[in-house]
Formats: sequence, structure tokens, C-alpha cells
Amino acid sequence: MKALTPVLSAALMRRCDDHTINTLAIPSQVLMERAARGVVEYMESRAHIFYDTGDRVLVLCGSGNNGGDGFAVARFLNEGTYGKARRVSVCYCGKIAPDGSPDKTQMSPECARQYEYLCQALVPVFSHAQVEHSLNHADTVVDAVFGIGLDRPITGDTAALINKVNERHIPVLAVDIPSGIHGDTGEIMGTAIKASATVTMQALKEGLLRSSGASLCGEIAVCDIGVDLSPAAEHTVYAADHVLLATVMAPRDRRSHKGTYGQLGLVCGSFGMGGAAILSAKGALHTGAGLIRVVTPACNREIIQISVPEAVVTCYDHENIQLQKLISAISGCDGVVIGCGLGKSQQALTLLGALLEALPVRHDFPVVLDADALNLIAENPWLWNSRLLAEGKGQVIMTPHPAEMARLTQGAVGDILATLPETALAFAKEHGVTVVLKDAYTAVASPNGSLYLCPYGNAGMAKGGSGDVLAGIIGSLAVQKRKEWGASRSLAEIAAAGVALHALAGDAAAEVYGEFAMTPSDLIEKLGEVSRKFSDTRTKIIEI
Repeated sequence: MKALTPVLSAALMRRCDDHTINTLAIPSQVLMERAARGVVEYMESRAHIFYDTGDRVLVLCGSGNNGGDGFAVARFLNEGTYGKARRVSVCYCGKIAPDGSPDKTQMSPECARQYEYLCQALVPVFSHAQVEHSLNHADTVVDAVFGIGLDRPITGDTAALINKVNERHIPVLAVDIPSGIHGDTGEIMGTAIKASATVTMQALKEGLLRSSGASLCGEIAVCDIGVDLSPAAEHTVYAADHVLLATVMAPRDRRSHKGTYGQLGLVCGSFGMGGAAILSAKGALHTGAGLIRVVTPACNREIIQISVPEAVVTCYDHENIQLQKLISAISGCDGVVIGCGLGKSQQALTLLGALLEALPVRHDFPVVLDADALNLIAENPWLWNSRLLAEGKGQVIMTPHPAEMARLTQGAVGDILATLPETALAFAKEHGVTVVLKDAYTAVASPNGSLYLCPYGNAGMAKGGSGDVLAGIIGSLAVQKRKEWGASRSLAEIAAAGVALHALAGDAAAEVYGEFAMTPSDLIEKLGEVSRKFSDTRTKIIEI
């Protein structure tokens, strides 16, 4: 199985840097110049973005190693070492000596070394007070002021300079992380650069995938500079990305049948909410489940059978639910999604309570609880004592958005948004469930402490029905992989793969329709565009 993409804290990244330099004896200067080369080569590969209006580049440098990266970038750009020579100027954002030049005694050793090299190349270096002309005429900016170690708010002249850069609305390339973003939390430390792209070194950092960091980093490129990540082997945070998705959506076997890919039950919909059941069912079918059984009130039969002819529909009288019949139908499936459009009526509560008592408690019977199932649990805490939630540790996936999580925890939405991954992890450990805490930066947490952060998605997905599609996707992958989780992979990995697929399809839909016009139905139609590359069992006959 291909290794998953690690996401490191600032402390773990520093440990890996120190190990590489001090134990493996790779000089820090070598690592720094590899980083600078990666930045320059990336900018050349995106010349249509960074040099669209001209080749005047302003590089902002701090006094630490991030600033050293910036000085090396400026030198390489000026000399055309890894591309075309550009017109370069530098603004030094650290302490200025009495003679008006940068104070080298306040720089890190490698930063001072790179500054000396830059001076030999005769690249102009300005202070805050001198840089206005260069900034006003720059075609692009390279941000190398602060790296992942920033632990205090940015104030004074540097804060003012960052704000002026943002006001220019020109392309900005951030080195490792946009200056002003906390390396672990993604929090804005006073003010922060809004980058068009970020070249981060060796591994993704948590701050790039969380909170404001994810909004301000632009496109992320990971540059391999030769840092050995083995000291971070104990890390438990991963990206819910295309790498993870490819490991979960392994190629299908041509000699297979619908039973191979599982039967997913969907207890969804209520009067006026048949669309939730349809969206969830379509999401599941387009993700590859072998058979879909929708359990819904009789009022939804016609619309569901017309909209999703592939689905088996089991209906019930909303006023006279035959619980044993429904339990039998769902228990015959390989897993179930409960809650999309279910409503919060007494009948819905009765049905949910009966299912949580009677559904199979088995490690290979995944249960996805979404939307109104979560709201009902929040309003009726006694449901936590039901057989499935009390005994079925590890087989339940909960998919709340922040408001639903606030109801479940009796917390404040603002607090949850500020601590999304931590909240998901704490809830997962406390209740023994996998948590998909949905947001612009969704976090997937496992009871064992593993965490997955999704880098994809867009504002066009903020529409009613997107969550129903996601629940269907996750349920579909879970029943397809029911024989694997617990052995070769965790249920959280499967849920995180579903989040990645959903977000990538959303990005594909936005490419075609735009974020204002796209709908959850458009997202469903793009699922195949994302997943078709993972399996092709056709026999092709050609003439030669």
C-alpha cells in the first residue's frame, strides 16, 4: 500500500531538519539552496501567473532561515540560475544597523550567509522605509519573512508592509507558509500574507490545511529538499488527498458482481425531504456500491423510483411504522446511512431508536449517522445507551457540521470552528466513533487518535444537499471496503477518502459551472471524472 501523505507540526518538522543536518550531516546551506531552487523552478513553471505583467520581483526577507531562503531565491532569480534572469529587489524586514544596512548580528547564521552572497551579486536591499517604490512597481512578490516558527502577532512596520502587499493584488509566492500564519493552527497572527501559491518544504504543515491558513496559502507545492522524515514516524496526521483516495479506490476485479461491492441501506427522507434521499442514493451509486436500498416514507416512493431507478425502495407508513419489517430489510444490507432528511418527528425518533438497538453489532457492518440522526441524538442523549452506540465501537461514522457538533457537545459553534481537529479527535475518543467534522477544512478523526485533513473543496459546495451526497459517498466506500477495515485499513481512512472524493468532485464541478451556479447534483455528475482513473477493466480491441 502506498504511504499516505504526512502532515507535520512545526515541532516535528524542526526535529526532522535537525536530524538531517546534525545526524545525517547534510549542511543546512545545502538544504536552503535546494529550497530556493524549488521556489524558483516552481515560479518558472507558473510564469504565466508570476510574470504575466513583467519580471520585476520584490522578495521580502526576515532574519531567520525563512529569510535565508528568500535571499537565496533573490540571488537565483537575479542570476537566472534556474530559469530566466529577473529584475529583483529585496526588502529586509529585520533589525537595521546604524549605517542603514541589515544588522547581520540579528540574523540566523544561514540567513547571514545568504545575505552575504546576495550582496556579492549586487542585488539592491531596502528597509521598510525605502521599499515603497519597489513595491509599487513590482510584478510579483516572494514572501520569506516568517516561517512555521512564528509564535507572536506581527505588528509595526512589518505588519504595515504585509497589508500593503495584500492591497496591491499582485501574485505572491509564499516560502514554506504565508507569513503571519501559525504553523500548527492556521491562525492569523495579527496579519498575514494572502498568497497565490505556497512552496512548502518536504512535507505539508498543519497550518496550511487549517482555518485561515488554508484560505491564504493558494496552490500548495511540496518541494523535496532531502530532509529525512523518519524522526516524525510517530505522527498521526495525514492529508485526505488523492494519494489516500487511490489506496481506497483500488482497481476493481472484472469478474465480480453487485454483491462484491456491497448493499448499502439508506434510511433517509421524510415528507418534503425526498430530495435528501435521492442525493444520498445517487452519491452512493456513483461511488460504486453494488446495490442501494432506500428506506423512506411512502410519500417519497414515486419520486425516488423515477429519480433513482437503480435503487430498491422499501417504504413505510409514516403514521404506522412496521419496525420489524424495516429492521429486517436494513439488517440484510452490508451497512447503512441514517439521517439524511429524516426529520425530527416522534416517528423519526422511534425509528432511529429501534435501529440503534437492533442493527447488527459487527466490525464489518458500517453505520453512517448524518444530519437528523445526529440532531435526534443531541436532543435525546439516552440514545447513547443504545446497543449500537454502546457496544458497536469502531463501526459508527458520524458526519456533523459545526452546528450539529455544537448540539452534540453542548458547545459553541465559534469554539468548534476555532478548534475543529481537536474537537473531532476528542469526540471520537470519547464515544469510540469515527468523526467527519464538516467544514471548509473538514477534519476526519479516528478513535485511535489518527487525524485526516482535507485540502480540497470550494465555496460552491456550501449548498443544501452537499452533505447528503457526502453521506452516500462515505457509506458506499465503507460497504465496498467492509472486509478491509479493521485489518489493513481504518474506517477513518475510508471516511477520509470519501471526503477527498467529494471535495475533488466539487472542485471539478466548480471548474465547469463556477462556485455560484454549481449544485450538489453537478457534484454527483463529476464523481466519475475523479474516480475513473482508478479502475478500467475493459477489453480493448484495436486494428494495427
